[in-house]
Amino acid sequence: MLNPRVTTLVRPSGTVQLGWDPERALLLETTDHDTGTVLAFLRLLDGLQSRPQIIWRAGEFGISPDRTMGMLTAIERAGLLLEPEPTVGKIRAITVHGLGPLSDAVAIGLRRMGFRPARSRAYRPDSPLGTAAGDLVVLTDALMIDPGLSVDLVLRRVPHLQVRVRDGVGVVGPLVLPGETSCLRCADLTRAGFDNDWPHLAAQLLGRTGHASPAGIAATTALALGELEAIVACSPRRPPRTLDATVELNLDTHEIQRRPWLPHQECGCRSMTSRTEIAR
Repeated sequence: MLNPRVTTLVRPSGTVQLGWDPERALLLETTDHDTGTVLAFLRLLDGLQSRPQIIWRAGEFGISPDRTMGMLTAIERAGLLLEPEPTVGKIRAITVHGLGPLSDAVAIGLRRMGFRPARSRAYRPDSPLGTAAGDLVVLTDALMIDPGLSVDLVLRRVPHLQVRVRDGVGVVGPLVLPGETSCLRCADLTRAGFDNDWPHLAAQLLGRTGHASPAGIAATTALALGELEAIVACSPRRPPRTLDATVELNLDTHEIQRRPWLPHQECGCRSMTSRTEIAR
């Protein structure tokens, strides 16, 4: 189907233009067919018809199969055509865990995406979040997640994504797929490898929330929601950027960098044999 983001325009000459980005806009020459015919062809790209059906229907407008394939190829090469792909997974239930401006903003964004996210504000060891977390947990606001919570999520194989603000930088990730990717403890062990005092510093971050202006919260939320779109799509063509990594937005310069957090050899998260092994 034609990417719904693309705006269709008509030039004074009658030439149909797809998009208006200076570098990516595509002109569909109409020397063989009038503008109305080309626009009718574009309406066939609705995602409901296969290529053979498009070729057949375009023929009813007087467009030859070769011309149809030529336009489809041009649109595809310009990156404006979305091909259907099999769904490899399905995320239906999402929990937003945290107390702060990011938790509220992310929950609102998820509702606009069509979800009805559950909310969780506090972690209690006697009532693990993982038992009712759904398919994905978004861990918001807290600078340091309670180690007991992260262990519970890993043990219960609940995917989770961390979102917070650190010293004027919006940080999204890592996305933890228990048993497959690095976990939050892997990141702590990596930091401790570079800074022996990190465990002492991390303990001081427990229960604390990052600060940002309303614009900074909105920017961090937008970055998180963009990543969540990729996660819920479960598309091999657009894997989440936060697998074994964080995506970090400098709220002053607006620069974005991706920081890798690889599985740590001293963490037992990928074997997940027992709580003792993970927490060792």
